[in-house]
Amino acid sequence: MKLGSLTLMLLVVSLPIPAQAKTDTPPLPERSPKRAAPPQKPLRPSEVPTDPWSDAEVAAAKAKCTETLSGIRLDFEPLPAFKQGLCGTAAPILLRSVGSDTKVEIDPPATVTCELAKALSNWIFNEVQPEAMALLDSPVVKLRASSYACRNCYNRINGHLSEHALANAFDLSEFVLASGQHITIRDGWDSRLIALPLRNPLHVISVSASSETVAAPLSRESQFVRNAHQSACQMFGTVLGPAANRAHNDHFHLDMKQRRANLCQ
Repeated sequence: MKLGSLTLMLLVVSLPIPAQAKTDTPPLPERSPKRAAPPQKPLRPSEVPTDPWSDAEVAAAKAKCTETLSGIRLDFEPLPAFKQGLCGTAAPILLRSVGSDTKVEIDPPATVTCELAKALSNWIFNEVQPEAMALLDSPVVKLRASSYACRNCYNRINGHLSEHALANAFDLSEFVLASGQHITIRDGWDSRLIALPLRNPLHVISVSASSETVAAPLSRESQFVRNAHQSACQMFGTVLGPAANRAHNDHFHLDMKQRRANLCQ
């Protein structure tokens, strides 16, 4: 009996012990995804890295400017080529006045391209001055205006570069006559009036507050401003005025951007 018990104990001891079942290793927690880099702040046109004008570009631009202004009556000062990021031009000028006998002062003097200066001169003497004499019996002697500004259109952070950033645009807010009369674009346009044909008689149709069409007198000043806008559309690539949008309710925007067809609003 003791022998049997000993044998049984030996058997129990000698039996292989089953291996412990392997358990699946729990998955490691996923690493938290990398935080997305914060969006970069849009760069203003003056902050965009660009290469400076080359000597060849400047020389070619100045030669073209000299040719463009040949025979044009202007008081101007050539300025050095400049670049501010995406802004600037290779052959700018500081335009003080146009004309010789009857000078039209630019107030303040405008930093513009030579092509824009030529278009301004042609517009003023071929269109604006004859209209001023015919309607107001006095020539224009001064333009209140602004020109170069390194910015996008409408000062937006994102968007198209303004022609002002290329010294290729001119914002006109007021005509001053030799008689001392001041005609602002805001007041002269007369927003009560609907579209006016060029050189129309001094009456047009306007819309009253009650939506009834009535005849309204058109002042000679308004006729002058409207005609100036219409004639500018033949001289410049872009003409925007009070009818375009609220941003232009007090000035004409004139620029030389090359387009398939002139933009006139």
